[in-house]
Amino acid sequence: MMEPLSVAEATRRVMNSHVSLLDALRLGVVNYSSLAEHIKPEVEKQVGRKVSVDAVKMALIRFSDELSETYECIEKKIADILCRSVLELKNDLAVVVLRPDAFIRLLPKLPGLMERARLIQITQGTDTFTVVLDLTLLRELRQTVGDRGIVEVIDDQSCIILISPPEITKTPGVISYITHLIASRGINITQIVSCHTDTIFIVNREDALKTYSTIEHQILLLRKTK
Repeated sequence: MMEPLSVAEATRRVMNSHVSLLDALRLGVVNYSSLAEHIKPEVEKQVGRKVSVDAVKMALIRFSDELSETYECIEKKIADILCRSVLELKNDLAVVVLRPDAFIRLLPKLPGLMERARLIQITQGTDTFTVVLDLTLLRELRQTVGDRGIVEVIDDQSCIILISPPEITKTPGVISYITHLIASRGINITQIVSCHTDTIFIVNREDALKTYSTIEHQILLLRKTK
């Protein structure tokens, strides 16, 4: 039989499922008593019994200390990477989801497409391939693979490319940091593609400038405060 969860472990699990609360806890800007009252029902579900608010509060305080020690070093690394990153914006893109047999038909055409494309990205999923490319090349792709080979086409897309130093490949939390910024502005990310030190965020064209300015503002702010 599995041993029952402790209040401390249950509290950690509950907090890890609430990102916004986790950030506040990590920064030490929460009222521990109020937060304990708020998450107490979830903690009780985890442990399978009634628990006191004081027990949850103490677990929160200990967890807060652990988070502060762990994340302080990581945040400095994230800030350093973003300070040395630059942005590029490309418009007029399409995201095309293909069936495997359609992608095979596309393969002979890829060298030619890549020579003419301002941007082309290919991602393999479990049962589909996703191609991001210029809208000007979309018609040629359609003619090559046929409508039956296409699962979905999302046009009027743009991409914001974050070009970072090599340390980004070994530093946890950088992409999470950026996606949190974008989500906080109510922007949907159609797709994220990583290519070594380049991180490509695909968004609707109408959100492109807002996405770019959101990331750029944070980079400039970090550079000033470093």
